[in-house]
Amino acid sequence: MPTKKAAAAAVVLGAALLGAAPSGPAAAFLEAWAKVPSYTTSIKVHETKGTDVQDRTYTYSYLKPHFAKIDITGGAGRGGGAVWSGGDTVSGHQGGILSGIHLKISMHDGRAVDLRGGTIDQASFQDMADGIKNAATIATGEETVAGTAYDTVTYAYKDDNGATKRVIYLAKTTHLPARRVTYAGDTVVETEDFTDVNTAAGLKESDFGG
Repeated sequence: MPTKKAAAAAVVLGAALLGAAPSGPAAAFLEAWAKVPSYTTSIKVHETKGTDVQDRTYTYSYLKPHFAKIDITGGAGRGGGAVWSGGDTVSGHQGGILSGIHLKISMHDGRAVDLRGGTIDQASFQDMADGIKNAATIATGEETVAGTAYDTVTYAYKDDNGATKRVIYLAKTTHLPARRVTYAGDTVVETEDFTDVNTAAGLKESDFGG
């Protein structure tokens, strides 16, 4: 868990005002992300909504500007997946004996979102970049998790279930996200850990055929 000292540092080390260009770790992330045409990653997600809890693992692929593919590899819905090619719909399938049946549905359909209503595009690094660019204020700092130091970027965030802010943990070597934590007040309601990030995946549109 992040230390209290590190958490405080995230608030006091810096803030970018509306209209000002992001600096420090935020700028480093945006610069690094601008150079990435596509990537793949594994995502481990723990989230809560009231008394409900969901733990899942995913494999995720993304190609700029608007192609994403997600497969549930562990937890609720294992074997299911979806493909997004921009717009408001996804091509998806459930796991098990229904895995061969692909349906085109709204990306906000209950079958296409996670416990807190997150959509396939919101799992992307692009969503994090947009969050930083559109934030009225951001705070930057450094936190240590399990012995590893990360640069952090914090900004206000709202969903339909009471979320208030997000903290992105950036790898110091690549400046790309390694973790994203969503809060409702002082309570963590979602933790996403990104591992095996491959920015040399060389993905093409044909890889997102659904």
